[in-house]
Amino acid sequence: MNINFSVSHLVNIPEIDWTLRLLLATLSGGMIGFERKRKVKDAGIRTHSLIALGAALVMIVSKYGFFDLLSLTKSNWSLDPSRIAAQVVSGIGFLGAGTILNRHNRIIDGLTTAAGIWVTGGIGLAFGSGLYSIGLISTFFVLGAELLGRLFDQIAENHHHRIILFIRMTGSIADICKLQKELDQKFFVLPSDHVLYNYDGQAIAFRIYGHLRPHRKMNDLFTYLMKNDQIIELEVD
Repeated sequence: MNINFSVSHLVNIPEIDWTLRLLLATLSGGMIGFERKRKVKDAGIRTHSLIALGAALVMIVSKYGFFDLLSLTKSNWSLDPSRIAAQVVSGIGFLGAGTILNRHNRIIDGLTTAAGIWVTGGIGLAFGSGLYSIGLISTFFVLGAELLGRLFDQIAENHHHRIILFIRMTGSIADICKLQKELDQKFFVLPSDHVLYNYDGQAIAFRIYGHLRPHRKMNDLFTYLMKNDQIIELEVD
């Protein structure tokens, strides 16, 4: 008996086609999550993979999960496959808000990761609806935007020598002014600015905005700040 069993025949089987959609969505989400995790972001491989997988699953259920009702009831129903899938976009908004707000004592941050989560959900919907090429192309576009965007950000920062420091330290407002004065004398071309975010009596959180002198390096500034025993947390934005 000669059996011709090709990939095209496999894809024509609904369950195998749906499994392929879920697999591609999971892998694509993982690729985006890997890029985020490599930059030590909160939402990494597992988060992005699950978001893409869940979005693809919801899309498949939205498209194919109610066809049995038509055959059972024999009614002239009108199904809208976009109704359930549309709720995915709204639901992912809560995850994005969590990555923005749940950082540095409620300081607004993580916008890039939130945007990545949102577009990962869209990629999952694309695979779930069977748009394989759009899902793959979107995945590579997201990775390209992340990598090239970071490169251009670095070029812009090097051109202007502008830096933003997030610092959490023990002390008071007077200690901030003292530290800011030291940085102005040693590292910055122009007087720096600072924005206070949180002060609970034990620790104070703030950001410093400044322009590095041409002969100064970021590592020099970072090393200098790490020697300060009052500093609890330091991050370069």
